[in-house]
Amino acid sequence: MGKIFDFSGIENSENTIKKTWDEFCECLAKGLFSYNEIDKAKHQTFLRVYDDLFNRHSGIDHKTIAIKDLKGTLIGRGTILKNDEVPNYERFLPKEEYIKEDNRFSPPGVEWLYLAIGNDNDIHECVQAECRVETGNRFGFCHFQFVDKYDEYKLVDLTISDGFSYAELNASLEEYGQAQVKKGVEIAKVLGFIPKMSVDKKDFADLFTRWGVYTYTKLLSEQIFIPLDVTDNKAVAYAPFQTISQYYISLGYSGIIYGSTVCPVGKNVVLFDKKIACPIGAIEDYRIL
Repeated sequence: MGKIFDFSGIENSENTIKKTWDEFCECLAKGLFSYNEIDKAKHQTFLRVYDDLFNRHSGIDHKTIAIKDLKGTLIGRGTILKNDEVPNYERFLPKEEYIKEDNRFSPPGVEWLYLAIGNDNDIHECVQAECRVETGNRFGFCHFQFVDKYDEYKLVDLTISDGFSYAELNASLEEYGQAQVKKGVEIAKVLGFIPKMSVDKKDFADLFTRWGVYTYTKLLSEQIFIPLDVTDNKAVAYAPFQTISQYYISLGYSGIIYGSTVCPVGKNVVLFDKKIACPIGAIEDYRIL
């Protein structure tokens, strides 16, 4: 039995999304709108289509996770220490006066909390890579924990498709189509003619939305989360990400989970309110070998 859906043109879809993303970035770079002007940003094809799929058609539900769902997962933050420094918890908390450069999702001076998330080995490897450590550096690491009163706060998970290939994402939709054809053939054998097929529109719509969300997110993850070159202008390069974070804030979300651009095993979470998590335990202090 042949395939019901042909996904051989996935590269065309990828190129279309990349093109609208490039146009989105170019408009930001030209100053046609700023990172916090979400209504203006929605006039651009990229965010207009994104909003239609993820917000208006509830696709974002597939990417939403509550803080309480992360309980038991380790989170932490690290920093390169001076030789004579005596670190305390305050050293690992963001402070406006020390945030002089753009971060991926926030501009200078914004006190959002960026943390590595995962198992203990992964978060250590991730924060060291993020800090660009070198042999001989003195390094400090502090574990954090989520504060209970924020359990119901929602995060957007941009890593949901990282473990899937396009073929795997397409499989569920293909299997649904194959099942419908098989059902029709079996009925035709009994009746002696091909009946009009009845497809559960809600089930198919939900399935198709999930497929769209996962595929779109995978395309975004591959195309957008690209490490910056040292010569790149961070203010320009990060403006699109900062716009996306403001878009999520407008929908009531409290942070974003995203893949590290410099560590293959790493995941990060950025919390829009630094009080959502607090430092705990002993501060680790060691040399990079």
